[in-house]
Amino acid sequence: MNLSIGITGHRDLVPAEEPALREQVRAFFQQLKDDFPQLQLQLLTPMAAGADSLVAAVAREMGIPFVVVLPMFQKMYEKDFDSEDSLALFRKLLGEAVSVIVLPPHEGIDPTYIESHGAARDQQYVQAGVFISNHCQVLLALWDGRKAE
Repeated sequence: MNLSIGITGHRDLVPAEEPALREQVRAFFQQLKDDFPQLQLQLLTPMAAGADSLVAAVAREMGIPFVVVLPMFQKMYEKDFDSEDSLALFRKLLGEAVSVIVLPPHEGIDPTYIESHGAARDQQYVQAGVFISNHCQVLLALWDGRKAE
């Protein structure tokens, strides 16, 4: 039986804070393992740059399987990675996922509308967040304490 953990968080983590975040995430996962030894942990992540990929990397290091929930086709999604390093990490981790779920275009949205930034594309991200929150028992949020756009 699985205990599914979803992740949500900021993309623009402060690099100097990442080691501490990794340790906090590691401790969080370890606490869940200790509290629920009969359950197999599983992470659900959209694996965007920042919080999502940081948590997926920690899960991988700890032997926790993860499922990637893409808000759109991979080729479209990859346009949102702003550095070669974050894109390379995404691709590496994607190859290690136990499964990948690609969400279809939101009802009533033409797939061509999500190819560029705008309301339709934003709706796909909302849909991914809703999917993850609906399919996990625990939702981990990494928040920097600042207002989001």
